Amino acid sequence: MSYIAIKHTHLLFVVLSILLFYTRSATRIFDSKLAKNKVLFISSHATDTFLLLSAIALIVSSGMSVTQPWLMEKIALVVAYIGLGVVAAKTSSQATRIGLVVVITGLFALIGKLAVSKTAFLL
Repeated sequence: MSYIAIKHTHLLFVVLSILLFYTRSATRIFDSKLAKNKVLFISSHATDTFLLLSAIALIVSSGMSVTQPWLMEKIALVVAYIGLGVVAAKTSSQATRIGLVVVITGLFALIGKLAVSKTAFLL
């Protein structure tokens, strides 16, 4: 598979992952029956798995080193997103959940900025 095809696949999974994150968050915030929907839960995790696999494929196919500062920052922010997403999913406090969704939205913006600019801003 060519680099461009892998990149477009990765971007597709980025969009799906973000949409599913907000969908799952909204179902919890508004206490919808969909919050316990197994298809939504499984599709979210499957999408995130394919997102990770496509990211690894991008790194391998481009010959990029994970020691590049911008990529290390991006990986750290993705790990932070995953951790905060787990906390947001498990918390019973609506205020905490909403606050975490706002913080995660900021993380999405930072991850996107790093992906486009390939310039580290922390390291």
